[in-house]
Amino acid sequence: MRQPFEKIPTVLTAEELINKSLRESMEAEVSMPQRLPALVKAKRRETARIRTAERISAGYLEHLVKSFPSIESIHPFYRDILEITFGVAKTKALLGRVSRTSRVIREISRSSISNLKHASTPGEAARVRRGFMGRLSSLIRGLEDDLSALSSIREKMKDLPAADPDMPTVILAGYPGVGKSTIVRAISSAKPEVRSYPFTTKEVIIGHVEVGGRRLQVVDTPGLLDRPLEKRSETEMLAISALSRLPGLVAFIVDVSESNGFT
Repeated sequence: MRQPFEKIPTVLTAEELINKSLRESMEAEVSMPQRLPALVKAKRRETARIRTAERISAGYLEHLVKSFPSIESIHPFYRDILEITFGVAKTKALLGRVSRTSRVIREISRSSISNLKHASTPGEAARVRRGFMGRLSSLIRGLEDDLSALSSIREKMKDLPAADPDMPTVILAGYPGVGKSTIVRAISSAKPEVRSYPFTTKEVIIGHVEVGGRRLQVVDTPGLLDRPLEKRSETEMLAISALSRLPGLVAFIVDVSESNGFT
C-alpha cells in the first residue's frame, strides 16, 4: 500500500515560482500576420504573456494543493502523525492560503486582459502587462513562508511508513531493548520496511507474515513508558496513535531474561 503523502511534488520557493512564471511568459510565442497593426500585435503579445504567467503560477499552486491528500479522507493513523508533527489545522490553513492566492491570480489576469482592450499604444499595453507581473510577484512573495512550511511538511511526511489500515495488524509494544525489531525481522516473509518518524530518528519497522493463508502486518513501535500522557514524548504519542488506530491486536513483548524493561 502506498502512503498518502508520497506523491506530493517538490515545493518551489516563492522566488523560483516567480522566476519561472516571468521567464516562460516572456518566451510565449504568438503567431500573427505581419500586416497587422502594431497596436493589435502588442495587445495579442501581452495577452499571451499574461495568460502564460497565469497558467504557470496559478496552475502550479492549484496542482500543489491538489497533490496533498484530503486530510478528512486519509486514515486516522496518518492524520494523527500530521497533527503531532505539524498540526492539521495549520496544514489546512496553509493550503487554504495557497488556494486563495491562485484564485486571485486568475482574477487579476482576467482584469488585466480586459484592460488591454483599452490600451491605445503598444507602450500602454506593455505597462498593463508589467502591472500584472508586479501584482503577481507580490502575491507569490506573500506565500513565501507558506510554501516553505509546505515544503517542510512534504519532506518529512513523504517517507512515512506505509501502514495498510485494511490489513490485519499485530502491533508489538514493550519497553526499549526487549527485541521487538528483531521479532519483526525474524518472522517477516520479506525484508521489512524501515522508515523514520518525521520528527525523530526513531525508526518504525513494518513487516508481513503469512499465517493460515492470511497476510498479516507486523509493526514495531517505540517502547512505551508507564508515564502520564502529558509527560510523554512526541514519539510515544505517535506510538499510542498507532496502537489505537491500526486494526488488530497488541502483543506486549517482555524480555524474560529480565535484562531489559525491569527495575
